[in-house]
Amino acid sequence: MPNQQPATPVGVHISRGVTPRIPVGGLVNSLSADNQHSASARLDLQLDTCIHWLEIAMDHLLLAKQTHEALLIAKADGATSFDALDKGFKACVQAAVAAATFFEALYAAVLKRVPNKPSTKGSNRHQRPARYAVVTEALRQAFGLKNQGTANLRGVLKEVYRFRDEADHPSSKFSDPVPHPSLGVGVEHRFVMFGYDNARQLVRAALSFSKMLASRDLSQKPKPIQDFATYLLTVCDPLYLLWEKDFGNLFDPPQSAT
Repeated sequence: MPNQQPATPVGVHISRGVTPRIPVGGLVNSLSADNQHSASARLDLQLDTCIHWLEIAMDHLLLAKQTHEALLIAKADGATSFDALDKGFKACVQAAVAAATFFEALYAAVLKRVPNKPSTKGSNRHQRPARYAVVTEALRQAFGLKNQGTANLRGVLKEVYRFRDEADHPSSKFSDPVPHPSLGVGVEHRFVMFGYDNARQLVRAALSFSKMLASRDLSQKPKPIQDFATYLLTVCDPLYLLWEKDFGNLFDPPQSAT
């Protein structure tokens, strides 16, 4: 098959989440033969993938919900749907990984918008800090979290990254079977770990923090952070509405005084 040269692009498409930039030396002035002045620019493009990973997480969570409901229907009919178990497991794994990767994308997005980069050194100079701790510190600084907010985020991210690591670095060790809550039979423990309820909580955490962090008072923060927070709330709004429609409240109701 002959080699085909890619066609010369006509214009540049700026997709959602893409930031264009004219690099140093990218603006070129020229003078034509008839003394007509013209200017052309070379663009660099940069993509923030936060919204994409949230959408990927939601897509797979919706599939996980469908397979979970199929398992419950089969159980009510006295049957067992191992096909639904397998499909649900894969959907939950992908939803969990996408939720964690949202926080990775959020970390990258804020890191290039703050003037001072957060330290990635641990308390022990010979030991690298856990990834969830690094991400927590960057988000704390970018969004101005206080002690309690930082502790809450750190606890959530520790759990999110535990699931991510279990999916990304799977063990081949043998383990005792554990009872599946819907099937009533023993399964390998990851078919329970990556179940619908856990996947729902992980995706909910990613979606809720996208709203909580971006909704904070950022008036004292750098303008790039303020603009990014406004963008994040805008593009995520359809996902917030979708969550409320298909999964219920995004946030727990406030505790009443007793």
